[in-house]
Amino acid sequence: MDWSSVLGSALIGAVVGGLGSLLAHVLKVGKNVLVGALVAVVTVSSSMGWRAYQRRQPVDYEQLVASLVENDSTEGMDRYLRQWALATKTYPEIRQWFEVTPTMSRVERQQQAMQLAQAGLRRLSDRILIQRAEALSLIVDLADEKDCAAFSRGDITAEGLNRIFSGMDDETLGRFSVITASALAAELRQSPLPRQVMTSDVAQSFVEISIRLGEDETQRLANNLQRMNTLPDDEACWTSRSLYKQIATLRGRNQDALALALVSN
Repeated sequence: MDWSSVLGSALIGAVVGGLGSLLAHVLKVGKNVLVGALVAVVTVSSSMGWRAYQRRQPVDYEQLVASLVENDSTEGMDRYLRQWALATKTYPEIRQWFEVTPTMSRVERQQQAMQLAQAGLRRLSDRILIQRAEALSLIVDLADEKDCAAFSRGDITAEGLNRIFSGMDDETLGRFSVITASALAAELRQSPLPRQVMTSDVAQSFVEISIRLGEDETQRLANNLQRMNTLPDDEACWTSRSLYKQIATLRGRNQDALALALVSN
């Protein structure tokens, strides 16, 4: 598999597996703590799945899905793509998108898919966004420190991403694929309406986190979120693991607020 072709240069939303992008939120928690970059430490894009573009363009939806489903590789990324292709069949909007844009170039479709997927995340329900946060928590837990840190910064390598996905079972990859496909479909149909998190709700969520972690660790988390790109590997990995673990274990309105904050901009 030609990873350089499918991953692209932008990481975020690039063809298959573009994961990346820090979404900054500068929030006040308590009196003096700034939480910068309350992030989808990695934003999972729904534009995953364009291997068939490597040698042929344009390509129709059926050709793309068939090429992914028929690939029986046991590599992590290929297993994910197989699940993604199957998940897209649930959403007629994705097929229709291919049908109404038959001459769209590979680069144009990649770029548009990235934008649609990112925007579509804000249209998903609280339940789905919480599932997404739980899945991301699993990813950083499964990854070794180096891959975890790279994933957290949004500069994960193709090999690192494949290693992470290889540690996930098909059921988990399937849940991920449904989330990414549903985000793309939601934006294509422009429904439901996109949402934006209230900073006051996020601040309240961090009040609960501070009770759990203690003042010092909450300050550490807050400081680190403002400078993820410059943290050493161990600290970057600790930050993303701590953030996702807290989101996955919160309940009620506080959990909803942080899950939405991860996809808000």
